[in-house]
Amino acid sequence: MTLVVTADDLGLSPAVTRGVIESHRRGVVRSASLVVTFPSSAEAAAAALAEHELEVGLHIDLVGGWPVSDPARVPTLCDEDGRFFTLGEFTRRLLTGRIGPGEIAMEIRAQAACARAWGHHTLAWDSHRHVHLMPPVAWVAGRIAREEGVRWVRRARSPRTWTSPKEQILRAAGLLSQIAYRGIPGPSWYVDITSERPRLDAAGVALLATYGGLGEIGCHPGYVDDDLRRADTLVDERMQDLRLVTDPLVRTALGSDAVRWRAM
Repeated sequence: MTLVVTADDLGLSPAVTRGVIESHRRGVVRSASLVVTFPSSAEAAAAALAEHELEVGLHIDLVGGWPVSDPARVPTLCDEDGRFFTLGEFTRRLLTGRIGPGEIAMEIRAQAACARAWGHHTLAWDSHRHVHLMPPVAWVAGRIAREEGVRWVRRARSPRTWTSPKEQILRAAGLLSQIAYRGIPGPSWYVDITSERPRLDAAGVALLATYGGLGEIGCHPGYVDDDLRRADTLVDERMQDLRLVTDPLVRTALGSDAVRWRAM
């Protein structure tokens, strides 16, 4: 049995970062995805450098924080305040041709370079709100990933026949973007325990490991602070995820040898 367990949103807020680090030290998380577009991101990157067994990948953000690029150079990605558009507005603009592919490329390269400058050569990529699976983004991100030598890109294939509406949307996006990431390894299946409904308990998380292939469990562990409340709508679920991935049953069931890194 081999499995990847990844904590997303490292750097979103100080409290989220603290939860991600704790989920690694006391739980089954061996990989984390760094978002570089929030005020606390640099501090999170520095904290992660001290965790020598924690693999840090890039959590591409086009719909949450502030661009690393000069907003004047990526105007189709930003609102009048210079912040990224919300997911809904980004999607509408993307599907109507109002997002510049060159600006997407510039910003992704800038985010990867920022992570490198902070000491993390991110070889595993995913994204905030799964925007990297949207085909127009995927065509750009896939090309840059190859240029950057990326060795893992998250896909969103559910291991089950029955899926929630969100999983169905992600599966469709994953199928449409499959060609863009051809040749770059990724999970054979993916489950985001944060969005599972009904919520999984510790036994349910442990049983995910019974699916075949190399799967990835995504999670969003964290504590709650005002920065998180201002930055994201995912709040209370983070404490629940933290409890799950540090639960003794999950740690015992998955074991230390079964959980591996994505690209290290």
